[in-house]
Amino acid sequence: MPPWRRIAHGFATFVRALSRSRVEASASLPELLARLSHMYTPMARSHAIRLEFEVDPALTPDGVGSLAALGRALGLLLERALEPGTGHVALQVDVVGDDAGTQIVHFTVADERTTGVPDTARLDEATAIVAALGGVVHQECGVDIGSRVIVELAFELPRIAPRIDVDALRSTLGGEDALREVIVALDLALSRDLAGLDILLADDGVTDLQAWLHRVSGALGMAEATELSCIGLELERELAQGRNRYLDRSIRRFSEDAALVLAALREHAGPIGYSPGS
Repeated sequence: MPPWRRIAHGFATFVRALSRSRVEASASLPELLARLSHMYTPMARSHAIRLEFEVDPALTPDGVGSLAALGRALGLLLERALEPGTGHVALQVDVVGDDAGTQIVHFTVADERTTGVPDTARLDEATAIVAALGGVVHQECGVDIGSRVIVELAFELPRIAPRIDVDALRSTLGGEDALREVIVALDLALSRDLAGLDILLADDGVTDLQAWLHRVSGALGMAEATELSCIGLELERELAQGRNRYLDRSIRRFSEDAALVLAALREHAGPIGYSPGS
């Protein structure tokens, strides 16, 4: 290789490494996708390939997940597609499901190639990265559709600390004595239900889990934790469509927030003569 070509190759490698580090340092999903576009559009242009990015407007900008690893996986899939013999490549981002705490997203890298065989090494590496993130990779190939690789990942929505309005609860109930009695009852009810969640999640059924959500949501409503109560009722309705691992994870997160409400109630109950845990 002539010296000038080695220098050019070294510079190009340096630029790609710098761009990759910037992609992996993205602070949000929209920023990650914008940096991927900025990094790979020149590569596509150099191979006379049309590269398109299509992003679902419903995509949350605040999804919580490992963006650095996702950027690495999507970069590998784009590099796999952006090879001579490919006429068109698209990265399509679609929201395929969401609930009170999770948004499920498909990242599809599709290519139309006239010659060549897609690189399996990059696909295998990307698949391993996605699996480590708790996601899955699907591949579809055919004469009519070319190659489509779909990365499915779930992103947690930002957590909002549950709020309880003890003053409103006291006013509704009519005084400290009534407040103490309700806190004792809520402590017993929430403690019992939260302790039993593991058994319900280990079972494949829906009915008992819906009943659990209904009871806990009702208890939270009595405690003036209105927003969290509404989330529980929403999860109860979504269970009617069936169980999946993402919904189960949201129910688990709901239970953790309910436990925070219980802890706040116990903390408040102490000064008015109630011994927590009694």
